[in-house]
Amino acid sequence: MRSAAAVLSACAVLAAGPAQAAPSATFGIEVGNALLCLNQLNSKYFYDYLTVAFGPPYKTEGGAYWFKASGSIWGVQVTDVLVNDGSSQADFIGAYFKTTPAKLGDAVTAATGIRFSLEDTTTYSPRHSQAGSMIVYNDNDAKMYCAKSKFLVPGPQQ
Repeated sequence: MRSAAAVLSACAVLAAGPAQAAPSATFGIEVGNALLCLNQLNSKYFYDYLTVAFGPPYKTEGGAYWFKASGSIWGVQVTDVLVNDGSSQADFIGAYFKTTPAKLGDAVTAATGIRFSLEDTTTYSPRHSQAGSMIVYNDNDAKMYCAKSKFLVPGPQQ
């Protein structure tokens, strides 16, 4: 995760460029690692990051702010990125990709070595990583997300 000063520095650089252009040097790292559940999920951080990168969200729906994106992660085109709003019971980040879940899973594995397992043998089976990220169908395309509950879950009592 970047410091507030680094984010503000990136904001100044990005403000000079077009609102829809993804910050190529950091987009795949920041958003990609969060989608893989490798970073801490901080909705305020990602809201600010995505607003600088793509402009204000084009809609708020389903407990999320939605951003139109133009960029790629793991060599796959991203169309939308969403981050939870205050009404959601989970902290999450998600992205829509112009490819099938199988091809997205293969691209992630090729780029990072992280593998996704099928939950079952059905045609539209969700795929999940050991870290908890999910790849699911969105019509013919893929949606990938990482979600973590905002509520502390107590462990077994000793």
